[in-house]
Amino acid sequence: ASDKDVDSELLVKVQFRQPVKIGGIKIMGPAEEDNAPKAVRIFQGKTDIGFAEAADDESTQDLVLEADTVREGTAVPLRFVKFQSVQSIQLFFPNEGQDQTQVKRIQFFGEPAQKMDMKDWKPVKG
Repeated sequence: ASDKDVDSELLVKVQFRQPVKIGGIKIMGPAEEDNAPKAVRIFQGKTDIGFAEAADDESTQDLVLEADTVREGTAVPLRFVKFQSVQSIQLFFPNEGQDQTQVKRIQFFGEPAQKMDMKDWKPVKG
């Protein structure tokens, strides 16, 4: 949740251990719609982005979040071609007129960018 004494904007940074392909995202908010996120700007690979850049720079994808989607935690598809080899992703929840923005859960749907073929795996002896 954002600090209601300061600002209602949230900036969430997620780092993955290996490159991933992301096809969808699920964002769950509180039951009451007053503090639920109404929009999210998604940035890929901008690890040092701050609030000013997140508000002004061009995002990889912008999503408008419907109240039902956030309350029920419905997955929202992303433009798959834009998220093929993701190492880090930044989610900016802008001020949409509320005093506070609350996010209960963020879930990504995808797969590793490179799959390991177990036939090629060789144990290390030593």
